[in-house]
Amino acid sequence: MNRGYLDEFEEQDGYLNFASIGPAARSAREAPAGLLGEVALGDRSGVSIIGPAYEKARTTIAGALGVKEGFATSVPSTSAGIMQIAFGLIGAGGNVVVPAHEFPANRYPWLRAESVGGPEVRAVEIADRRVDPDALAVAIDADTRLVAVSLVDYMTGFKIDVDAIADAAGDALVLVDGIQGLGAVEARLGGADVFVSGGQKWLRAGFSAGVMAVSPRVFDRLAPTLTGWWSVEDGYAFEVPPPHPPLATADRFLEGSPNLLGAVAAAAALAVVDTGGIREIEVAVLERSGAVLDLVRSLDAEVIAPWRSDGERAGIVTFKIPGLPAVEAVDALAAAGFVVSERSGWIRVSPHATTPLHVIEGFGAALRDQVRNA
Repeated sequence: MNRGYLDEFEEQDGYLNFASIGPAARSAREAPAGLLGEVALGDRSGVSIIGPAYEKARTTIAGALGVKEGFATSVPSTSAGIMQIAFGLIGAGGNVVVPAHEFPANRYPWLRAESVGGPEVRAVEIADRRVDPDALAVAIDADTRLVAVSLVDYMTGFKIDVDAIADAAGDALVLVDGIQGLGAVEARLGGADVFVSGGQKWLRAGFSAGVMAVSPRVFDRLAPTLTGWWSVEDGYAFEVPPPHPPLATADRFLEGSPNLLGAVAAAAALAVVDTGGIREIEVAVLERSGAVLDLVRSLDAEVIAPWRSDGERAGIVTFKIPGLPAVEAVDALAAAGFVVSERSGWIRVSPHATTPLHVIEGFGAALRDQVRNA
């Protein structure tokens, strides 16, 4: 792995919890602090500093997500971005299709919008959590306005085929929640219409550093509902009373002043990913999660594994071992220096490219001790 990439991070070796929070990169911490430092000097207009900084960050975000300038913006969080899309569908009728097991960030916005006149929410039960076109097709029809999925499932690490789901969606928009993939695997807008992701997990950009990219179809189909003065043309024309026409760019979904500090942090983190090379990072992530998978299977663990090839998995391994309560195991592992998560009675392990392979061996030894003492 590239030394310039590795030198950006300083988490403890036993940290195996990137699906929860990714300790932020040095550059992502320094970028917003540097910008605040410039503004603090007060030697020139703050607007002359913030405007160019935001534009530069937005350009970096667009390039990283594979869209042209004007089709990407910054959002405070995954939920905030999805809220913009969900409430933009109010009055459109029809339905929204979403897997029932989605993380709540990709459930609540649709439910909240439905309660005030948005599309009907069709939550699709998928017993094996394998989100593929066949699983979703049962709920998609001519009235479907949007299909909402996660690039990587927060519980299993299953990685979807975005383009295949877009084909199955037909004329409906497709939204991808990318937070469990961005920074760890290839993650771009691709054949989807919306890609939205917070920055606090695998991207390692810190909190409030979310990103969103949209397709041209989004401008035609979604009303900029939860938006404010920065989302319109001539926002500084204070002598003209609102409302003004919405911007013809993704910034039309800004609810107020731009998420400036988050934007520069996200751009800095994306530049760090570029330094490491996303293909090399993904290979390293799969190697490490694969090592965890082999390890827990050697202990006769039950693994939630909907993938059929390495191309369908990412950095998350979730398992349980008979006779070993997950909460107790997670606490004991933490005492031994290994940070993992408990999720609904399961143990979730999520190493990143920066995780040394010897750490996974040490994790295995600590887990075997737990099994012996159970």
